[in-house]
Amino acid sequence: MLEQGNLRKQLVDYSRELFLHRQGVEEGGNLSVLTSDDTVLVTPNGLSHGKLQPQLLSLVSLEGQLISGDRPQWDVECHLAIYRANPKHRAIVSMRSKHISELADNASLNPENVLPALAPFVAMRTPILPRVSVIDGNSASHEFYMLAEKARQYHAVLTANLGLVVMGKNLKDAMYNFEELEETAALRLQYPNENFQYLSNEEIAEIKAVFAH
Repeated sequence: MLEQGNLRKQLVDYSRELFLHRQGVEEGGNLSVLTSDDTVLVTPNGLSHGKLQPQLLSLVSLEGQLISGDRPQWDVECHLAIYRANPKHRAIVSMRSKHISELADNASLNPENVLPALAPFVAMRTPILPRVSVIDGNSASHEFYMLAEKARQYHAVLTANLGLVVMGKNLKDAMYNFEELEETAALRLQYPNENFQYLSNEEIAEIKAVFAH
């Protein structure tokens, strides 16, 4: 119970941080965390991130059974699929953040990596950001499957429906990953015509070998 109480407080604190920095729409997006007993705490449906309270969070099983609280938004199934696919991921932030969302529908970007790393610190955490495309308007289950498959290898995925989905070994780690990608996207959009010096595959491999995340 002590662990769950701490995690509830962290979820509320980080949700409010996102709200105050206006990095997502007021009632959009979700944060979740996997507890040591393999239940998932997740932000509830239809409540402003600026008004969350610890007791209002939803608790569900890894199979999606509601244990306590209100039923969360539909995209909790995405979070659960990721947790089942890769047990190393213990926290998830999914959000249509203001900068990186502009990249989701840009067909000219490489879907295998829509936001190449500009700095070593980004390469240490999320060197590759793949984009998952939805085949048709009724393919949510397909998108969840594709997300889960990408989560086996990567720490972040960009989608049209959910925006940026970022994973981490804990909530703090997931938030740092989210913030680094959002800041990189902001820089890319601020100077769209600049010839950025992206890190090469060899440089990224060397960084990952030294600073395994």
